[in-house]
Amino acid sequence: MNRPFMFLVCFLIQYIVATEMAIIGPLAPFLATYFSIDQGMVMLLNLGYSAVGFFVPYLGVFADKFGKKRSLSLSLIFFSLGSIIGAISKSALIFGFARIFIGFAYFSISAANLSYLSEFIPYKDRGKASGILRISFSLSILISPVIATYLISTFNHLGVIYIPMAIIAFICIIGLKKLPETKFYPDIILNKSEFLSILKDSNAKKMLISVFLILTAPTLFLNYLGIYLTNEFSIDQVNVGLIYTIIGIGTILGSIFAASFSDRLGKLKLSKLLFVIVLLALLPLPYLRSTILIVLLSTLFTFGLDGGWTSYQAFGSELIPEKRGTFMSLIYTMNAITITFYSLLAPILYKRGGFQLLISIASLSTLIALFIVLRLDVREESF
Repeated sequence: MNRPFMFLVCFLIQYIVATEMAIIGPLAPFLATYFSIDQGMVMLLNLGYSAVGFFVPYLGVFADKFGKKRSLSLSLIFFSLGSIIGAISKSALIFGFARIFIGFAYFSISAANLSYLSEFIPYKDRGKASGILRISFSLSILISPVIATYLISTFNHLGVIYIPMAIIAFICIIGLKKLPETKFYPDIILNKSEFLSILKDSNAKKMLISVFLILTAPTLFLNYLGIYLTNEFSIDQVNVGLIYTIIGIGTILGSIFAASFSDRLGKLKLSKLLFVIVLLALLPLPYLRSTILIVLLSTLFTFGLDGGWTSYQAFGSELIPEKRGTFMSLIYTMNAITITFYSLLAPILYKRGGFQLLISIASLSTLIALFIVLRLDVREESF
């Protein structure tokens, strides 16, 4: 087995799906103008993207039953199709439709990618594997905003972003053909009983609830930061992209930190510490009038979030090992539920209370999540 090549392919797969997700926030002002919609309504473009994530658990069962490599390949086909449609979109409705396919790919790949690697890597080293995938995610957060905003400012067309992503997806499909398939579990049934059996586990239930609460913060904060900076500080599109790129440094550092120390210190223990940092970074944000301080605290936020999520996800990969693919897909279904819920609610909240209300909700949600994570009854030594 060529492990470096396996990591490279999975790295690229994670990179392209994370890149598409990462550019929507910084491009929000452009998308509002391009499609002639209200700025506060841009988040509705995430609605179909996230709603399709409700079906991802069935793909998780499919991955466990028929092979995780096959699941990844199918998801990349959906991503390519969505990218091509997105490239030629002339209306918000068509663009939103394209993102349904992309969203399906994002949620299924995010779950299946680590699940696939986990079949070939022991738990004691899985923090590094999760960290490598998160570094890929982090690089997309770091690089894509500034490149996307520059390309859009220069060419004023979505095709310059989406066509290259479709091409990379096809290259990844070819790369997967050279990698081994995972073990099949033919006795797993493709129905709700598989999911309900997981929900009977107290720790699994707590983790899924905490995922919704943890992901509330980035869903509200990062999707509206670009609009907030434009409206409150008169920052143009290119500089908004640059700020998102600077903030992405925290994502990179957090992922590297988790990859380096989560296996050594304990994945759950490190997650708790880093989620505390997320909360402390969030609280003062809407009251600051200095863009430098906003950028610094936002970078601290992404450091804590991505470091904590990297460790927490690696921890979750061993919580129910015999149904790993199904449980990891449920984690990303909670991600989909979070985005869908706030795609509908956030525009109303933003109109009522602005950025300050959104950050207050994000902070409270993070605090409750911390309380739940602290009550997880698990000894990692038993894994």
